[in-house]
Amino acid sequence: KLEPFEVEPFLKRIIDRWQPRLARASVKAILHVDERVGKMVGDTRSLENVFTNLISNALEAMTESGDTLSIKVSSIQEFNGAPKVEISISDNGPGIPNDIKNRIFEPFVTTRKLGTGLGLSITKQIVNAHKGSIKVDSFPGGTVFTVQLPADTGE
Repeated sequence: KLEPFEVEPFLKRIIDRWQPRLARASVKAILHVDERVGKMVGDTRSLENVFTNLISNALEAMTESGDTLSIKVSSIQEFNGAPKVEISISDNGPGIPNDIKNRIFEPFVTTRKLGTGLGLSITKQIVNAHKGSIKVDSFPGGTVFTVQLPADTGE
């Protein structure tokens, strides 16, 4: 069910739910929302799965070291395209190995001992169903997942 909703309170609710686990792992979550970001259009229940999965993966990557989980939200205007909301989730874990990075959104590809390899595949399907996009940048010392979703244009 696609409907407009405020991005900041939506993400704050998800982060608040994760607060006890973040604290146990010595991870501090920082949310920065650009003031120009308005509403986003989507199904909040499915998008909650997207961001819960990305936060869960980031937290697991940082369990060794602790540190900072950064969530940055900005408004972007694609050339000849509709306005989008861009949400970047960054961790400072070890990074995704190069041999897996290009296949990370495929089913059954995982870096975890107990992972099924379905989380990011499902995440990508949900983002695509919202006419959005997801990409990953990873390097030794960190990973950034960037999700772009349609902004509410009031139409």
